[in-house]
Amino acid sequence: YFNYLNNLDPLLLNTSPIICFNNKNNNLSDSLPLYSQESGQSVENQPTINNPKFIGPYLAGLFEGDGHIVLSKSIIVNSKVKNTSPSIAITFVNKDLPLINNLIKIFGGRLRFKDKENAIVWIIGSQKELVNMINLLNGYLRTPKIIKFNELIVWLNNKYNYNIPIHSPDTSDLIKNGWLAGFIDADGGFKVRFTEKLICEKTSKVLSKGRIEVRFVLEQRKSINGNKVDVHKNIYSYEAIMLLIYSFFGISTNLRQSTHNVDKTYFIVEVTSLTKLNILIQYLKTYPLLTAKRNDYDDWVKVYNLMLDNNHLTDSGKLLIKQIKSNMNRKRGVFNWDHLNYLNKVQ
Repeated sequence: YFNYLNNLDPLLLNTSPIICFNNKNNNLSDSLPLYSQESGQSVENQPTINNPKFIGPYLAGLFEGDGHIVLSKSIIVNSKVKNTSPSIAITFVNKDLPLINNLIKIFGGRLRFKDKENAIVWIIGSQKELVNMINLLNGYLRTPKIIKFNELIVWLNNKYNYNIPIHSPDTSDLIKNGWLAGFIDADGGFKVRFTEKLICEKTSKVLSKGRIEVRFVLEQRKSINGNKVDVHKNIYSYEAIMLLIYSFFGISTNLRQSTHNVDKTYFIVEVTSLTKLNILIQYLKTYPLLTAKRNDYDDWVKVYNLMLDNNHLTDSGKLLIKQIKSNMNRKRGVFNWDHLNYLNKVQ
């Protein structure tokens, strides 16, 4: 991970880890808070998640999983050159609309509906909202998306004389803040495997062994450059952050890869060990999921607890797990959004 950071430095605009641009006049950024990183604290000793500043790392993880930045560019309109406005956007699935509406109430922005993809894009484009969002995310980014993020900061500083700092990637332990929760809400999944034991009636031969398993899966594309050759020593690769997530679980094996279609290759983090999954469960008690995925996670934990107590070996336990699985993920029709009460405490 640190080799990756060394390679990344030249593309962070040849800056030292933190640079403050001189502010030539009073402007909007003066009144906006800059959220600093926490360090040297265990999860148990950290302030409660209800502290509003923890929304920054969460949103940073969400953005780095499913977000993008549109930089300002010059276009010709009616034979005149016009500069477009930059924006930060995060894509959600349609079922996350209740969360998105809450985020808009707090942070502003607008929506673009992509009906064919069953997706909704939350777009932060107005100058005030954009600077506020940058201040929330700044200092918490961990992936190659920080390159374009810092380019946006430089553009705003030059255009409006702001003094928004430029940060190197956050290298703190993943357990220290809510970044991983946001990244999981973007690209993680909670799965339950339930395979019933099948026995041939004539021969009594076991045709299929019964198996019950809980699994956490996190997929992310290999690079923000797709499968193009990376001439900048892997600075566009997601391998470093995915290996860091591996180490979060205490896993040291090589990353798995999966190819979707022909030209899309992904890194995969997959965990089934109950002991290692407990690390994630304890973490998410402190930094909760906020998307509709929270519903599947809650059901997944129910199955996890049944397995922990060996109740998955009983007939009643198997029946309950089968019922829980039948209403998870794509099969879910009812959603509980009580967990969004957390956002009521964010100002």
